[in-house]
Amino acid sequence: MNEHGTQRQSLEATLAQEVECSRKLLACLDAERNALIARDVDTLETTVREKLDHAQTLERLEARREELVLALGYRNDGEGLQQCFRDQPRAERLSELWTRLLGNIEACRAGNLANGGILESGRQNVEQALCILRGQNGAPAVYAPDGEARASLGQRELGKV
Repeated sequence: MNEHGTQRQSLEATLAQEVECSRKLLACLDAERNALIARDVDTLETTVREKLDHAQTLERLEARREELVLALGYRNDGEGLQQCFRDQPRAERLSELWTRLLGNIEACRAGNLANGGILESGRQNVEQALCILRGQNGAPAVYAPDGEARASLGQRELGKV
């Protein structure tokens, strides 16, 4: 088998690994969401470590795919990738893997945003509770001209006349 044949096989294998790794990352994000909702710190710690491992693996696989595409003589942009896939003997399989990868990555992005929303909501609740305990108004913070969050001023402290 010539060098391009080996690179073609490696490209397909790399894409398949990216699909599998992105699927695992998505599963971690789902587990993370469940742990956040359940406030299960132990599961959250484990899941976050696994999520980081999968994200790093995905980055390495992406770099490998980019190397292979360049070695085959194509650009590493959307158009270049599509042309590369079309020109390969197993074009349909490569396009299918690419579509699945993009779908998984989009689902990961959405899952990560949802988890971030859960974290932010919890952070706001804690901040509001702390404001009440400190005798501040507990109202959501507003942003000062410097971009820093500030509690509204001019409110009375709880229990003061």
